[in-house]
Amino acid sequence: MDVCVRHFLQATGCSVESALEAASLHPAQLLGLEKRKGTLDFGADADFVMLDDSLHIQATYISGELVWQAEEARQ
Repeated sequence: MDVCVRHFLQATGCSVESALEAASLHPAQLLGLEKRKGTLDFGADADFVMLDDSLHIQATYISGELVWQAEEARQ
């Protein structure tokens, strides 16, 4: 996902916010899942990734629980 977001940014010149929405909110909307996925809101599933300033994944959360963390983020 992070690679796709970086490529989308480079190819389109859009904002980081728009690129992240294109990878999360917009697919959820197309699938009719926008109340649970693609958003951080009350009642949503709380599945999300934490990205660094270069848009590399640092951690992954599912249902609000940390399930993966990059080695450099652990230090």
